[in-house]
Amino acid sequence: MDGLHWELSVLSKAIHYKNLSGAAEHVGLSQPQLSRIISKLEGELGCILLDRTARRKSGWTPVAFKIAETYFRSSRKLTSALEELASDQQISQISVGTLEGLNDLALNYCRQLFEGTKIQTIELNVFDLSELEDHFEKNELDVILTGRLPGKHKYKNLRNLGYQVFETVETAKGVQVMSPFEFSHRAGRKSAARTGAARVFLSNSLALRRSWVQEQGGFGDFPSSVRGKKTGAASETPVYLIASDLLSPTLWAKSEKMKL
Repeated sequence: MDGLHWELSVLSKAIHYKNLSGAAEHVGLSQPQLSRIISKLEGELGCILLDRTARRKSGWTPVAFKIAETYFRSSRKLTSALEELASDQQISQISVGTLEGLNDLALNYCRQLFEGTKIQTIELNVFDLSELEDHFEKNELDVILTGRLPGKHKYKNLRNLGYQVFETVETAKGVQVMSPFEFSHRAGRKSAARTGAARVFLSNSLALRRSWVQEQGGFGDFPSSVRGKKTGAASETPVYLIASDLLSPTLWAKSEKMKL
């Protein structure tokens, strides 16, 4: 009886149609092919699955329905057991990358990973936007929290967490505070000239930029907390949770259900 899984799967589909010809049209086989499969099963199992008398027009026998139902139930149990096994063997270590303005979300995500999975080690690193995308595209990060979709790749593990607004904070004029990414990618030099800033303080640390503005004086744009709905502000950007396509489907399913 070894090696009959495919034939039994064909039978489990075929019995939903009243006769051989009707079944053949729906299981992707010719009638002679299906007939040979049924004959093989009858020979291996030692029973009649198809009543070929003219009166019954090749109808299925009661035992055919019982065998098909038994196979179907066993197949479902096997699938469930395999899914459970895969869940038990899910990855034990994960690498997460985030923008500093999304630290709270990233910490919350990591906490829920510990609470809801069997992951033993989580590495969380903070990057600026260009570094974050570079590490992710090189498959050096499993999951990222970001405000922009990296490259042109269409990600299957993608979740929109809300929206973030960049708000201007000013305690003094003269020093414009920004990140190196802003300075090089958002026309920082022109911005400083346009706002009349004589000097520019650059730091890749959001905490240091906030501290400078508060303690030394200056002005700059800083991200707000993440909001669930759009506000319509011009500086509003979406916030994404993106996972590598290679991430465990079980782990991504949990990530989609987390309250972040």
